[in-house]
Amino acid sequence: MQNFKPKFSTNEIGPFRFYGGTVVWIGFSLVFNALFRLSLQFSNLGTYIDEWSLGYQISTYYNYLIGFTSMSFAFCYTTYVWMSKPWATHRRKTQQLRMAQVNSIWILFGTLLFSLRLLWFFAGVELSLEKDFPYVAFLIPIFIYLYCWHLIIAIYQSKKAFLISSLVLLSGGFILSCI
Repeated sequence: MQNFKPKFSTNEIGPFRFYGGTVVWIGFSLVFNALFRLSLQFSNLGTYIDEWSLGYQISTYYNYLIGFTSMSFAFCYTTYVWMSKPWATHRRKTQQLRMAQVNSIWILFGTLLFSLRLLWFFAGVELSLEKDFPYVAFLIPIFIYLYCWHLIIAIYQSKKAFLISSLVLLSGGFILSCI
């Protein structure tokens, strides 16, 4: 038996949810970007308090990491909005849409809790992401983004949308790193 999935399109999602999700992606990425930059400055406040200067400069590594992480965390909310169709044509599809909603928010807050725990671990040990784990830290935003697309691909056919949103993620991450 063949499984026919509908194509991922504006008409299938609904124009309001599709464009609203895109606006949510942009808005929340700006909010997460500011939040992560502020939390990085607060976490390094103890190092620079002896000099009585609050002028901590974020390195380019952390700028890129924060930019891409902000875009991928905001995509979790976009997935939530895109999958928020209350009733679908079939009971199974309605169930899949609701599971995609729940799992996108779960992965967001699960990784935020993991990152908070990791921050407390790094506060007590002389380790840093930039020096000790330079490439592993970028796996977190990649994992989050691909997990959210896995939820979408389980319901829709979406190769073209995946490629377009990947380009948006990369360009948005670079733009946010320059802000």
